Amino acid sequence: MRRLLWIGLLQFLVLGCTTVATSAPKPGGQAELFMKPKATKLVLVVLENTNPGAIESQKDNQSSPLKFLRTLAKEGASLSDYHAIAHPSQPNYVAIISGSFAGVSGDSAVTLDREHLGNRLTAKGLSWKVYAQGGARACELHERDGDYVRKHVPFLSFVDMQRDKALCQMHIRDFDEFKAAAGTGMLPNFSMIIPDLKHDAHDMPLADADAWLEAHFAFMRSDPAFKRDVLFIVVFDENDTRWPYKASDENRVSALFWGGDVVPGEYGGKYSHYDLLRTIEAIFDVPPISTGDAAARPIGAIWRR
Repeated sequence: MRRLLWIGLLQFLVLGCTTVATSAPKPGGQAELFMKPKATKLVLVVLENTNPGAIESQKDNQSSPLKFLRTLAKEGASLSDYHAIAHPSQPNYVAIISGSFAGVSGDSAVTLDREHLGNRLTAKGLSWKVYAQGGARACELHERDGDYVRKHVPFLSFVDMQRDKALCQMHIRDFDEFKAAAGTGMLPNFSMIIPDLKHDAHDMPLADADAWLEAHFAFMRSDPAFKRDVLFIVVFDENDTRWPYKASDENRVSALFWGGDVVPGEYGGKYSHYDLLRTIEAIFDVPPISTGDAAARPIGAIWRR
């Protein structure tokens, strides 16, 4: 018995120091027909460490503090079987923009000499930016600056961004610049929004993240041009399951899509972060980057014909 306890403890410690990959979900659910959106711009917001039930259970609760996320779930498409691909956070961020977590284990700073989504978009002549809250000095590569953390800005993990500060500053901007760009129709083709630790549901309750989203994105619901031209997505990096982590079904997270191209409703097709990246690639007509997105498929069924 004592030997078994020691073996269990050893497994726990080993898992606690490494990335735990969750197996790729198998296709399933409704008919998976991808229809390329008419929108020419995509805004992706990534939040933190939340089980999908936190939103699903509040969907019809009129007194819920989750005003913005509930609205997205009602007015947009909600994927009920969407999965993160690893624990802890950083591997998921890297996977979302590069099709693999590339051996990243843990949340410490890394340097990856490989392709990422930004390279693909630039090669296609498309524009892209990360708007990171508190990230005015992000390209100085500090691991933390107040409530801003580098691990949640995945493009900073790649060698081209680390070695070329001018290139980095062209693409990694403080969130304060987002609203001005959105208000003047000057958003890039692809925007990645990274709230700080107080507003991404990492350190504070989900209601705080929801209030931040409401404060900064409520305008889009009354802006017909935004709804027509922009596909807006909110996804969570991983759920809040504690160690030891289990199979992929234990890493289900919320994924919400909103815009004029989206048919509102709840959709049951089984997807992951790799399928999200493949969808972005299909929208912008760029090829897959690595094994994860190459084996994935664009998210279907949610698109207006």
